Amino acid sequence: MKKIGTAFLLAALLIGSQQALAAAAFADTTTHWAKAPIEAAVNQGWINGYDSKTFKPNAEITRAEFLKSLVAAKKYTLTDADTPFTDDKGWFRTYIATGLKQSVIKVGEYKDNLFDPNAKITREEIARMTVRAMGKEKEGAAWGYLAVAKQVGIMQGYEDGSMGGERNATRAEAVVMITNSLVEKEAPQPVAYPKTKEQLNELVQSLPSFKGTTTYGHNGIVLINAKGSDNYFDNTIAIEYSIDLKVTKIIVSEPTAENKTLIKELLKNYYENSFDKAYASYIKVDGLKFIEGKNSINTKYDGRTFEAYKANDNKGVVIWIGE
Repeated sequence: MKKIGTAFLLAALLIGSQQALAAAAFADTTTHWAKAPIEAAVNQGWINGYDSKTFKPNAEITRAEFLKSLVAAKKYTLTDADTPFTDDKGWFRTYIATGLKQSVIKVGEYKDNLFDPNAKITREEIARMTVRAMGKEKEGAAWGYLAVAKQVGIMQGYEDGSMGGERNATRAEAVVMITNSLVEKEAPQPVAYPKTKEQLNELVQSLPSFKGTTTYGHNGIVLINAKGSDNYFDNTIAIEYSIDLKVTKIIVSEPTAENKTLIKELLKNYYENSFDKAYASYIKVDGLKFIEGKNSINTKYDGRTFEAYKANDNKGVVIWIGE
């Protein structure tokens, strides 16, 4: 019995060594930024290369390929069942059925009862699937899947501050995002008084109601698009820290319901005990008609200055928050 056990052990070690060598031998990942997670994923068996030498890390991954990798990484028991999708015929059938059973995907989010398995998957879709796989569907539905995906460390934004939800994901990005979704992480807490554009962006992304996108403008300004569209003119809030004045400036150009909710949540970060009063002051100024010298409120809450001004277009409001 000992000899048989030893034989099995040696065989297992040999197979494991061969897998590791195969992963390490990918000629197109030797200097790639995702080399380590790709090797780990291949060794764990939930994604493969195209052959022993090629992984194609920068190739875009399809919807079915991503779902298969996520199901395998999560070690879900495969379900072999019919689905409402009319195009679920193929190698991906059981993965689609499993994804539905595990609530990783939902029929209503796809048009005409078509899963379109060979379509290139977007980062927004990956956010939805991975957030759900982490058991955070409630948070994703309430706050936005991209926002939650960033909060829990599944994905990061780009250098311009955007999340790129409409972009197709590469195989390397998919590996990293699935890897990150396998580990429970606490959402990062924004700093008490953010001053850099990165800190300000982190604050915006952490807001419970935020479902849109952010981009960086000039001089450290963060532009907030509550709609999450690609239209520049949908950037209807801007936030920046002035080093010279030592104040945070929030510019609201459209008093929409979504924007008002975001402003209240932003103010809570600066006025923990009196944010309701600060928000009430903002609402009061927002309701004013511009009259020179009678269009502002200057006060203090929680020992920190608060100034709000009505713009002369009778729409915008500027809030200044002191350190």
